[in-house]
Amino acid sequence: MADSSDDTVRLPPAQAARGLQPAGAAPRPVRFGWPVLGCAAMVAAGLAGWWLWPQAAAPVPPATVVDAEISPPPQALALPLDTPPARQPAAAPPTVPLLDEAAIAAHRADRPVLLRLAENPRIFVLDFPDLASQGAALNRVAAFVEKAGTPRDRVLTEAEMQVVLARQGERADHYYYGHDYRGSDLARFFAFAARDGVALTAGEAWVAEQLRLAQQWERTGEVALISIVAPGGDVDTAARRTTLRHEIGHGHDFTLPFYGAHVRRTWHEALTEQERAAFRTFLGREGYDTGNDDLMAAEMQAYLLFTPDRRFFSPDMAGLTEDKADDLRDMLRDRATFDGGLPIDPS
Repeated sequence: MADSSDDTVRLPPAQAARGLQPAGAAPRPVRFGWPVLGCAAMVAAGLAGWWLWPQAAAPVPPATVVDAEISPPPQALALPLDTPPARQPAAAPPTVPLLDEAAIAAHRADRPVLLRLAENPRIFVLDFPDLASQGAALNRVAAFVEKAGTPRDRVLTEAEMQVVLARQGERADHYYYGHDYRGSDLARFFAFAARDGVALTAGEAWVAEQLRLAQQWERTGEVALISIVAPGGDVDTAARRTTLRHEIGHGHDFTLPFYGAHVRRTWHEALTEQERAAFRTFLGREGYDTGNDDLMAAEMQAYLLFTPDRRFFSPDMAGLTEDKADDLRDMLRDRATFDGGLPIDPS
């Protein structure tokens, strides 16, 4: 959420006090002649008699005031020399618009922008003008984090990403309609790219800046970055609203530990192994890595609770009856309370 100043402490130079002799004057030579020696003898005789006569204490002469210019002492320093200069207060990070879900759904962007969800401010929304710009910014992140058949220990090059799309029969602008990532997963993606010298696209570099900004606003705990696109082409207004709701469900899962733990408990305890297998089959068709159990639980709750448009999900797609799906929804809501309910009521 990131000026240097000269911190050198400078002392005034020392100034030499002026002497009482004129500057540059040499001492006068002393000559000893006969007249001087005679006078010296007389003085010596007088001194001998003086020591034999009782003497009174000699008066102390008054102090002589010398009209000399005296340099003032150096000004005292307020801090020891080894004390570092005071830190300047950090500048406030740039403002991120804080909007509720309805306002975000109604927002229209002509360029990628970052928004923040009022109902859960740890969720940041990357709003793209179209699927193409979203894909250029986030497709390689998807391949790194959760797509099937792609490595988890390195970032694909752009050429490798094109091979993956061709092999899977995917288009770059249809890899996902929306994305969702923990801040820690994004940080790992950028760290691996830097480690291996993999160049970022302009869109990926922009996402890196938005991650840093989000972490400036939320300095402790996890953040979630989710994405949506403006209506157009295959994405209509209802699809944008549904995608936003689905991705918000992931944002709650990522940023609310009590809810995330409850989701995984429901996945393991409320579904039979046959039901989990049916859900994995559905998610495998969507291109997810079905070997990632944490991902399977996360998608299960996002589809059941946060995907109202039946064009995108209905229980039978995952081998569930309507009654079983309703039971699972009730279980997910049970004890997963936050101020009287989930931060956004998904009903």
